[in-house]
Amino acid sequence: MAYKREWLNQEGAPYLLSLILEKLETMDEPFVTYGETAEMLERELETSKIFSLHIGGVAGKMMNNILSIAKDAPPINALVTSTSGIPGTGFAWYHDNLWRAKRGTKWEGLSKDQKLEVVKGVREAVRNYKGWDRVFHQAFGGRPGKLERKIFTERDGKPPESLFPRGKGESEQHRRLKEWARDNPGAIGLPRGFDGEVESDLLSGDRIDVLFIRGEEFAVVEVKSCLSSDDDLRRGIYQCVKYREVIRATRLPVEADVLAILLSERELPAELAARAKLLGVKSQVCKLNS
Repeated sequence: MAYKREWLNQEGAPYLLSLILEKLETMDEPFVTYGETAEMLERELETSKIFSLHIGGVAGKMMNNILSIAKDAPPINALVTSTSGIPGTGFAWYHDNLWRAKRGTKWEGLSKDQKLEVVKGVREAVRNYKGWDRVFHQAFGGRPGKLERKIFTERDGKPPESLFPRGKGESEQHRRLKEWARDNPGAIGLPRGFDGEVESDLLSGDRIDVLFIRGEEFAVVEVKSCLSSDDDLRRGIYQCVKYREVIRATRLPVEADVLAILLSERELPAELAARAKLLGVKSQVCKLNS
């Protein structure tokens, strides 16, 4: 069916907020584009083609409803952007009146890099804000069910690792070391504030043993138990490199700090230790099973 702008803004606002939060809760891209939002709303609202330029009105309605409930909520509409990762001019009022420092530069006076820094700061504040469930319920009467997402599978090769059940085929030693790492970030060299999760999926189809997040800082941990051979340790180094770069790529155009750690139950052979250092992979040892 054809849509009217007022109806689209009203009905689309809770779906847009749900899409943003779903992305922040996973290792998906941490922003949504106007085009992506339009396609999602076409599916969820079963309407005719939505023009991307109309999504700014949906984002504004979403943010205004949020502010009517929670004046302290960060301007999450900053995460609705063009393909450059920068929100449009409709975000200017929210930045200038809700976010910028006293006597700071207004949105239209910021450079591209400065705007990306604003988006990075908002993203971290959104991730750290604890009231989204309450805001969602009071502003929109509850969160929609999980949004329908397109799933693409590879027909001429092996399917992504993320499609398999978590923990499939792993040894008991690997599981124990993985869960120990999640619960002991300080023991593997991470400062306070990092929260860990096992078996996190990436957009590349890979699955990280342990992912730590603190705001917009990340640490990827590949686990190799006492059963791992030297070849497996070598593979672990390159797995760390891959995971680190995939996470960095999903965060662009905002630069993200990502630490890569290979956790094993024995010291790396000298050749592998040198290679890990060259590639920026930190090696940690915990003799949990041996």
